[in-house]
Amino acid sequence: MIPRITIFTIILITSINFSLYAQRALTDNSFLSQNFIISVEGGISYGFSDYKNSSLGGGVHGSIEYYPVIIQDGRLGLKFFGGGQKLNFSDPRTSMSSTDGPRIVESPIYTDIIQLGVGLTFGYALSEKVIPAITIGTAYLNFSPKKSDGEILLFNSQEKYSKGIFAFALEGNLKVKISERLSFNSVIGYYPTSTDYLEDVAAAQNNDTYLTALVGLSFALGGNFDSDKDGIPDDLDRCPDTPLGIRVDDFGCPVDSDNDGVPDHLDKCQNTPSNVKVDKDGCPIDSDSDGVADYVDKCPDTPTLISVDKFGCPEDSDGDGVPDYLDKCKDTPSGAEVDSKGCPKDSDGDGVPDYLDKCQGTPPNIKVNSDGCPENPLDQEIIYQFNLRGEDTFINSSANLNESIKSTLNDIALYIKNQIGSKWRIEGHMDSQGAVYSIKKASYDRAKAVYDYLVLLGVSTFQLEVYGLGDSFPIGNNNTFEGRNANRRIMIIRED
Repeated sequence: MIPRITIFTIILITSINFSLYAQRALTDNSFLSQNFIISVEGGISYGFSDYKNSSLGGGVHGSIEYYPVIIQDGRLGLKFFGGGQKLNFSDPRTSMSSTDGPRIVESPIYTDIIQLGVGLTFGYALSEKVIPAITIGTAYLNFSPKKSDGEILLFNSQEKYSKGIFAFALEGNLKVKISERLSFNSVIGYYPTSTDYLEDVAAAQNNDTYLTALVGLSFALGGNFDSDKDGIPDDLDRCPDTPLGIRVDDFGCPVDSDNDGVPDHLDKCQNTPSNVKVDKDGCPIDSDSDGVADYVDKCPDTPTLISVDKFGCPEDSDGDGVPDYLDKCKDTPSGAEVDSKGCPKDSDGDGVPDYLDKCQGTPPNIKVNSDGCPENPLDQEIIYQFNLRGEDTFINSSANLNESIKSTLNDIALYIKNQIGSKWRIEGHMDSQGAVYSIKKASYDRAKAVYDYLVLLGVSTFQLEVYGLGDSFPIGNNNTFEGRNANRRIMIIRED
């Protein structure tokens, strides 16, 4: 036998799903707008009792629904219902224990039930034709257990229990419209009762329950009023408060020719393309007020008062990717690489832009011709070594670079970067003052500081090597002040 709680859970989940789906698919439906709906159904019933077996029985059901409250597209109201069921039970046992002592099992048996009830009901239109509803309430039952030949069972005949009881009622209802007033109707009901004697035996802690599954017809009652005088009766009118004199569609709503959500009588732009977002006047939204509607605008965040093209983007006269309002060189030739200000790039800073420069690696401060190449042929010679005096390069006796040396290192970095594929060694040299280890470490730290700065400027680490040579290669006399100054130096030597 199916557990009662399982059946109850299925019905409850189904009802909740109806409600959730309805919230996602709001649809007007005139059938529920009628105040009264009369329904008649017939079908099957199934009981749950202390008997081991139950089989399908018959059932009839009638109801009157009254919907006085409108909640969006749904209706909240009362349902008065009544009917009769026959529950069939059987059991292979000849006896069973009960709360009244041992009982002889009569099998098969049936129970007649007459039912009258009332409940709170909520109906909602999922579509134009489909209308689910849920009813929660209570029912008064009068029941009579009998043998299969109609003889009244023992405790029933002895009036051992009350045969007039109350039951909780939970009904799920689904109407499918046939016409504006007539619908096909199906009902599933679950009725937990307040008795354990539906089959004349009380042998369990739980009371008996039963289910019904019914189909039939519903008929809606009501008038065809036209409150807003738009020619559409209220039971068909989805917009019952339309102002007088406004042209309406077949559903009584103001005509909206371009389907933008703004009716024609308020729409100042009545030919808006489909699915375009509009403002309260029905005109396409232009968020940046550049005169180009958002649905066309490829640059919807253009600053105010900026001249734009037909796509709503700032004009770029020379097509260099920098809009005119930011471009300081508005006549850049096509294809020329530009900087953030829209001016042609000049990588070596010789005054000749890259797109014209035939010698793009010119060292700093070299006078060049109109092609960007050195005017003096000697200036085109390859530099193989840079020598930096220690006292000019570092602060006191540390490995910290002087700010004054950084402009020189900037020029050296630019030269090395333009010597593509070249290899360089950075040598650190010291005088002989101090311990051998300290001299060696100081020479390396100073060479590494220069290395780090060149890399910071964009020189590839694959082009550079670092050596700390201590006092191994003096170029001056370490016994004199001048000689020691000369020995403290950095040498950047080309190796390829």
